Amino acid sequence: MLTIFFFPFTPLKKPLSESVLALFSTSDVSIKRADGDALPDEETRVGAVYSVPWNTPTDKLYSRQESYDSHATNLDDVDAFLPLTRLREFAEAGRIGTTTANFHNINRGYSQRLMLETAAPAALAKCRDEGADVAVFTPVWPVCHQTVSLVARYLEEHGIPTVIIGGARDITEHCGVPRFVFTDCPLGSPCGEPFNAQMQQSIVGMALDLLETATGPRAFTPSNIPWHGGEEWKKTVFTPEQPLLSAQGMKNWEIRKQRYRDQKDAG
Repeated sequence: MLTIFFFPFTPLKKPLSESVLALFSTSDVSIKRADGDALPDEETRVGAVYSVPWNTPTDKLYSRQESYDSHATNLDDVDAFLPLTRLREFAEAGRIGTTTANFHNINRGYSQRLMLETAAPAALAKCRDEGADVAVFTPVWPVCHQTVSLVARYLEEHGIPTVIIGGARDITEHCGVPRFVFTDCPLGSPCGEPFNAQMQQSIVGMALDLLETATGPRAFTPSNIPWHGGEEWKKTVFTPEQPLLSAQGMKNWEIRKQRYRDQKDAG
């Protein structure tokens, strides 16, 4: 269990309209490849942070993520979990200065130590290499929230303001994150309903507002925007009738778990 003794917080150093924004997700987004093409090691190694050009057309991207509520939502719209278009719109409107040249994916892991020793410094290096002034995080499933919480705290300790958009409120609050926008949406759609650009823009806008208005750590904003299908999904998520992972998903999860064990053994 992670024990929190202090809560790092960095205020904005310049107006958001003059700031460079970095985007981190745990959605395992890749550029579409031909069938049979192997993924690079950095896209599968636990604790790694890899980058993809921001100007990649969204129809050329896909998520390899299997840990989401497939009964209530889908991953067909990248902007529902990786708001590339929405943030580009805010940059064009002058709400933010600009975005970094790349967006970044954090390969999540259960080990808090590993995340702090690998993912967190790697994310900081990405920010510094691209001149990022602020960072936005969009986790997809529960352990992703722990990963981005640890990384966000690390960035704040090193002078970069952050905000998380997500749904696992209990995890982020336990971790004592600097800023959190709570979206009460099914796992897999932290930024709103797929193909609902207005909802997504409202949620991402709340995150930008919180970057500007927070005066101390553990700043919290609930989106209060209802999911179009109501709240029935909450009654069935994680139940035997509607498990988070399919049978094939469980097999793939076991493969990833073994890969992590092998990675650990290899040092």
